[in-house]
Amino acid sequence: MQRIKQLQLLSKEHHLSLVLAQKAINAAQQGDSRAIEELCQQIVTTYPDDWMIHFKIEEESIFKTISEHYQITETSEPDIKQMVSLGQQLEQEHRQMDAYYEQMKTGNKEVLEAFGKLLKQHTRTEERQLFPLLEQYCSSDTLDKIYQTSVRYRGLI
Repeated sequence: MQRIKQLQLLSKEHHLSLVLAQKAINAAQQGDSRAIEELCQQIVTTYPDDWMIHFKIEEESIFKTISEHYQITETSEPDIKQMVSLGQQLEQEHRQMDAYYEQMKTGNKEVLEAFGKLLKQHTRTEERQLFPLLEQYCSSDTLDKIYQTSVRYRGLI
């Protein structure tokens, strides 16, 4: 799916999250203990620098913007209501993935499949539902701020 420039960095990372999600689901469903162990270790190692940063970018730029600029009222457009609701839902899902990460850190490999399924569903929701709404309703200035937050956190400037 083609994305506007301001959302491309996050969208590229979403491709990586879908790859990780599918690996997690496959490893867990195949029951290969070695693959499960290696993937859990990879997640524990990379999660803080990759996914926690990604989530922080989304929370500080997208979800914060949504909550500050769009209020749900009786007269709100259905798309605005959906965008606000999605922002809240997706932020809660970040906390759940953080919880799975914490469990993996303590050696709990049983959460790998749930982590993978949530990450896959979460990423698809952002790409298929939230990002199109952002492209439609957010101003160029707001989208530029999202992009600048991505660039700043990733050390690209």
